[in-house]
This record gives sequence, structure tokens and C-alpha cells, in this order.
Amino acid sequence: MALTMAQLIGTPAHADALDLDRAIEIGKKASGASSAVAVGRVVFLTGSSGVWAIATAGSTGRMGVVPKLAPANVDADTEITVMAGVGAEIYVEAAGAIKPGSQVLPTTGGKVIATTAAGIGIYKGHYGEGSGLGNPPTDAANAEAVRISLTGRII
Repeated sequence: MALTMAQLIGTPAHADALDLDRAIEIGKKASGASSAVAVGRVVFLTGSSGVWAIATAGSTGRMGVVPKLAPANVDADTEITVMAGVGAEIYVEAAGAIKPGSQVLPTTGGKVIATTAAGIGIYKGHYGEGSGLGNPPTDAANAEAVRISLTGRII
């Protein structure tokens, strides 16, 4: 059975100690109207306030992704769960073409695009790809759910 993009976005790729324990952290976020951050979106830690916010093109600082784990953050929350550990794999939304093995950076709306510079993650493939011989990862396109491995780089 194929999973939809909505089902995949924000899902940790592996249910192991790295993705679900050591890679997860709890941080602060703004509260109030329209402050909730959707699962699967790239976020960055603002240096001046120590608050995680949705990343866009040009965002700098530590980066992570909001995982699809309960409880999801809502506008009134002052805390947010972020997957930021090096090597953790999670599904995010592509905002353009990405070749397997390419570095990715955040763009508008916390989605990812390919870059030739140092990125916050490495594109590993779609769901079920790259998991064995005869099943290589394929190119990603705009508005697809893609699996990335977080690099831990501070941009």
C-alpha cells in the first residue's frame, strides 16, 4: 500500500533509539495566533530569542524538523518538539527537483530545496527507496514527500 504525502510528512524514518530518543529535543516556540508549526516543516533556532521558528530561504542557525509525534504543537503552546540530531532521518516536503545524495536547505514554508553548498540534510530517497540492492533512490520533484538525513550543520 502506498502512503500519501500527508501521511509521510514529519514521520521519523526509523523507529529506533536515534530517531525517537537521542535526535529529539524540546524547545521554546512563540505562542499566539498562527504560531503553530506544521509537522514535517524545517525550523531554525533563533539566536536572539532561543525560540524555534519555521525556516525559510536565508534562515540561519541550528536547524531541525518538527516530527509527527503526539502531542502536536498548537498556537497556545510555548514548547515544541524538534528532531535535530545528526544522522536522524525524517520525511519532509520537497519544493523542487532534488537528485539523490544532494544536500538540501530550507525554503519558503519550511520545505526543502537542493543546494550545491553545505546543507541541513542529505536527500536519501522517497518512501521505500534506497533500502537495498535493486531499489535505488529516485529524483524528487516539487510537492513530494522525501526522506532526508539531518547533517547537524549550523547554517
